[in-house]
Formats: sequence, structure tokens, C-alpha cells
Amino acid sequence: MEIIKVVTSNDHTKKYFLGIVGLLDSHIEACLLNLARYGYIICVSSQIGCSQKCEFCAAKNSNGTRNLSSDEIQEQIRLVVEDNPQLAAGKFQVTYMGSGEPLSNYKNVFDSIDRIRMEYPNLSKVNISTTCPSSGRYCFENTDWESYYDFLHFQYSLHFVQDRERYRYLSPRLMKISEAINYLNRVSVLINDTYKVNYILFDGLNDSREKAKELKKIMDKTENAILKISTMCEIYECSLLPSQSFDQFSESIKKMINRAEFFSSDGTDVNAGCGQFYNESIL
Repeated sequence: MEIIKVVTSNDHTKKYFLGIVGLLDSHIEACLLNLARYGYIICVSSQIGCSQKCEFCAAKNSNGTRNLSSDEIQEQIRLVVEDNPQLAAGKFQVTYMGSGEPLSNYKNVFDSIDRIRMEYPNLSKVNISTTCPSSGRYCFENTDWESYYDFLHFQYSLHFVQDRERYRYLSPRLMKISEAINYLNRVSVLINDTYKVNYILFDGLNDSREKAKELKKIMDKTENAILKISTMCEIYECSLLPSQSFDQFSESIKKMINRAEFFSSDGTDVNAGCGQFYNESIL
């Protein structure tokens, strides 16, 4: 694997286009964030394209999808670290939030986590963002979670408060919300994690006061969880639009839910924000 192109955003996020030697029809995207609150975070992809095909994600339009091997995931990290010598001098995090659903490729994802943990002693935390696909049950049931105590952090991509909406706009191959919450509640205790429930606002779909009330009911069933309300990033040829009611929805949430935060992505001007991976071609 090699770096084909690097672009830098106005907020200093660096997006990497990585080519697989011998494969001319596919590429991998990663990025490096430098957040005031968390420091350096390397965001890696776990699949070429994505198996979920969420309506609001650019990766749904990718030509093909396959799981990345553990070596290919690690190679993304190695190349970013080599290109940024400051990462060797201080702590950094890795987040599996690029293209792909990590729990649909959980064996390679967790093998890569175990190996980078050994290779980089200054790696402080690994983050996994997941929609909780049905195949994720095998991961939740068969992983030695206690070995990741104080090291692993989950973010649950909820986005809609009813299962039928998630099946329509995310994927029909998802756990029910109640099942996913039960798993995350249990795992959060085993790894000592406060997980996040991510909720991107889409105009006219999930941003009403009624949806806020339903979201409150879901959060009431969580344990060790924080609600994360996010703005939608611009996605080329996407049928969904950013909410025009972000402020009103946020005010409703603040009155109902104590543990909530509000978020907008860095790196959006170079398509390195949430849902923007595979927003352009390098070929």
C-alpha cells in the first residue's frame, strides 16, 4: 500500500488516499484529525466501500465492497504515522469510523487492534463506530471484552428512533435498537466505557419534537451512554438534507436529556467528515 494523495483542510485535518499495489480500480481512505479535546486521532477504513449502504453516506455509491484484511488496516495506520513524525512523540488514538462497517469485518478489525496495540505503546485508545449489524452478534458474544478494559470506546450510529426507519435509511440487516442497546450496556461495563449514541439530524425526517421525545425513551434504557447530536455533512448526490431545525431540536434535547453533546465534523472541506469518505474518485 502507498500514499497516492494527501489533502489538508482549513482546520488542518489531513485526508489520505491510499492505493493498494496491483489494484488499480480501488483505493482506501483514511484521515488524521487533531482535535482540541482529544489530540491526534487516526481515522481508518475497515472496508473498501461499505456493506451497509446507508442513504446519507457517500460510501453507498462505491462501485464495490470488500473487507479489508488486518494487514491492510494496519498499513493505513503505519503510513499516516510515518507521514506525521509528531505521532511518535506523544499519545494518539485510532478510530474505526472511515469507510465500512467494523462489526461486519470484526475478526480483521479486532486482530488489527490487538496488533497495533503491541506495535504502538503510545496508542491511548481505540474507537469503534457501528450501526450494530446483525452479524455483529458474533462479535458481541465471542470477544474477550475484559482484555480491552479502559482501552476501547464504542459509538452507536442510531440516527433514527424506530427500527423500520433504520432498516429503510441505513440497512435492513441491523439488530433491533433494543437488542443493540442491551449489548452495548453489557459491554460498556466490561470495558469501563461510556459509549455514545450518535444521532445525525436530517431535514424533516428525524428532527421533530416528537422524535426528540422518542429519542428520550431510548436513552432512558441506556446505561453508561451519552447522546451525541450531529449536523449532517454535505454528501454529493444525496437525497437527504441537513436539518433546518438543529437549534430547536437541540433545545428540546437539552430540556429532556442531561447527558448530551452537540457535534459538527472537522475536515468537511476536503470530504473527511462523517459520511464523506468515498465522496470523490482519485482515478
